[in-house]
Amino acid sequence: MGEKESERKDLLWWLERENTNTFWSAKNPWIVIAMVATVLIVLCMAATFLWEMPRMVANAIVNVIFYGYLAILFVYEVRAKRYVAALGVAAAAAFNALIWGLWI
Repeated sequence: MGEKESERKDLLWWLERENTNTFWSAKNPWIVIAMVATVLIVLCMAATFLWEMPRMVANAIVNVIFYGYLAILFVYEVRAKRYVAALGVAAAAAFNALIWGLWI
């Protein structure tokens, strides 16, 4: 009678579990929302250069889309009690705000 091997739960296990076709498919609403947000940001930047939209307006729209997505994702992760993922989202948002704050 063989003993069951305990399932390893290290970084490699997590990457194998998360990097599935289901996660990166159109069935995952977070991926679809991110793709739509990316298209909207690209259209907004194109409008700046092609149709002379004021750059301040474009920046405001991009910031609302980007930080709004991150805020909703943060709340979702906290509600799902995935605190490490929520911390990662918050750190990414803070780092991006710091970088953009230094460049403006």
